[in-house]
Amino acid sequence: MGQLKLIGAVVASALGISVASVASAQQADFYAGKTIDLYIGYEAGAGYDLYARLLTEHIGRFLPGHPSVIPRNMPGAASMRAMTFIHQAAKKDGTAWAAIDRNVAVEPLLYGADSKAPFKNPNEFNWIGSMNTEIGVAAVWHTTGIKSWEDTLTRPTIVAMAGAQGGIGARVLNSLLGTQFQQVCCYSSDGLQNLAMERGEVEGRVGASWSTFKTAATKWIETGQVKILMQVGLEKNPDIAADVPLVMDLAKNEKDRAAMKIVFANQSLGRPYVMPAGVPAAQVAEVRKAFMAMVKDPAFLADADKRHLEITNPKSGEQITAILQDVYSASEDAVLAARRSIKEGEYKMKDESKK
Repeated sequence: MGQLKLIGAVVASALGISVASVASAQQADFYAGKTIDLYIGYEAGAGYDLYARLLTEHIGRFLPGHPSVIPRNMPGAASMRAMTFIHQAAKKDGTAWAAIDRNVAVEPLLYGADSKAPFKNPNEFNWIGSMNTEIGVAAVWHTTGIKSWEDTLTRPTIVAMAGAQGGIGARVLNSLLGTQFQQVCCYSSDGLQNLAMERGEVEGRVGASWSTFKTAATKWIETGQVKILMQVGLEKNPDIAADVPLVMDLAKNEKDRAAMKIVFANQSLGRPYVMPAGVPAAQVAEVRKAFMAMVKDPAFLADADKRHLEITNPKSGEQITAILQDVYSASEDAVLAARRSIKEGEYKMKDESKK
């Protein structure tokens, strides 16, 4: 009997190895000779585009079959156009990915019936991962004389916003903290918002992504031409001076803190990559595995450093899914408070888009 068990174990082990080998071979066969299209929700040269193109040049090395990954810009509606394509028209075989704005995933929750998203729950998609955990910053030009975020409680401060649907961070800060940020629309890109600040058209920015802001404004930061007032997100970035407060620590009470968590959870998503619902689980697993191997690869990290692209605390597809599940399970009171804070902060907005 003992000998029969031993033989059975050996056979089972061999079969297990065989099944694993067959699965691996099937994955290699699937991707071999294929092209993956990465639809980028912003124009060429934008921060999301720069990160996405870095990915396209490296991740193929870590996928079975070593497929080519082609960047395809699909700008529109702050990347909602690309997400809509992934949701409604993209192939569901693992060869169509998207690089989308971190705000897209939480829009249905923040806007409810007013949301323009074609989906209701972002967890129906297959999230690949993100190269970094992002943090936004509130920053002002040195000529304003503003020394800390508390100054904006009594001093109206004109800040740039990308588009009419943007500027959520400033609205929420106005509503929940009592800041007096007055937003000017519409400076579509990071570069144009920075230029507007340098020219004196606006006095600062709220929610600028630190990873791209620090690259574009390195000299400003070193020379003190810009003052960082606060970090906007769920967790501090160690590269920013420790005395710059985190917005979550400024909440007046737990109710406001819960609302802020919903609004600013998007920062923890960084710059996420996603595949449609319905992609076979085997393809999803292979892509996620390849992504996490890529972000630890020395050659990849060296290339990112050469391009001045920050790779900080990368997120796996599973981690992004967990963040979204947590946010979408928030209490109704917290969700309503978050939505209300966005609307209440609008009264300080200016629209100079027609000037």
